[in-house]
Amino acid sequence: MSQGHLGFLGLAKETTWGTAVAATDYVELMSENLSTSIDRFPTRNIYGGFYEPDDYAGMRRSAGSLVHAAHPVSLGHLLKAVFNNSSASVVASGLLWTMNYTGVKSEFADGVPRQPYTLEVNRNVTSSHRLAGALCNKLTLSVAPNQDMRVTADWIAQAQTMLAATTPTFPASSADPFTFDTCSVSIAGAGNARMEAFTLSVDNALEGIAALNNANTIARIRASGPQLIRVSGTLDFVDITEQQDFINQTERAMTVSVTRAQSFQLVVDLPRFVYSAFPVGMPGRGRLTVAFEGMARYLVSSLAAIGVRLTTTKSNY
Repeated sequence: MSQGHLGFLGLAKETTWGTAVAATDYVELMSENLSTSIDRFPTRNIYGGFYEPDDYAGMRRSAGSLVHAAHPVSLGHLLKAVFNNSSASVVASGLLWTMNYTGVKSEFADGVPRQPYTLEVNRNVTSSHRLAGALCNKLTLSVAPNQDMRVTADWIAQAQTMLAATTPTFPASSADPFTFDTCSVSIAGAGNARMEAFTLSVDNALEGIAALNNANTIARIRASGPQLIRVSGTLDFVDITEQQDFINQTERAMTVSVTRAQSFQLVVDLPRFVYSAFPVGMPGRGRLTVAFEGMARYLVSSLAAIGVRLTTTKSNY
């Protein structure tokens, strides 16, 4: 009998899209649903019978999501996957680095919009599932009380095969993920203690493209639009300051910081944040909150709409 708690995820960067490589890093998950679906198509509509005719199997499409706690080591791979860039600065030689990521500036290669990865998913059923040519379509970071910083990564892959399970080695430093109790949010340079929940999403708008290339797997992955950076959350509604910012469409800088012992840190900078929705109302007799939405806009002077700094023990993302 297979059991989820005995499974694991391994991943590694590819140098050529779709050419599988062995896992170099491993991630402890909360859940996953990476799978392959098969398109189907009929070839007969008028066939002189009451029965349903046979159809044909078409394109194989591999996609799904990974959900896990934001760990100072594994998170670096997800940021590399969604932004397709990273640079390192030394904090403590040979021990600690600060990795810098910005909004996507270029594609990995023709027909490969972002850094491709090979994913190994072991579900405690003898062999592992291996997804090659996997690109991160959307990355979501969420923080709420009594929870780790929760990561949801949506992937699109070129193909799925099977391989003998490898042996996972999970990061030991830090042994713990980022959690809510060291998270702080500032707007326009001032701490905002009324933020009760926060979600950041980076959407690459990717889609798998089929072609007549003598194969039943996708031929390439394309971006159907620009990278979209969105913010949402819950605010304690005690004054009209933030609502007026929404009405006036006032832009503010927003910074989110979360730390972990031994100097591990994640800092997200949005230099031009603006509210896109700020619905107010009184649903009843209870305390009032606002489920806001917002977006990050491109800042010409920094050549990006977002900047992310991750201080961790790994530099070769």
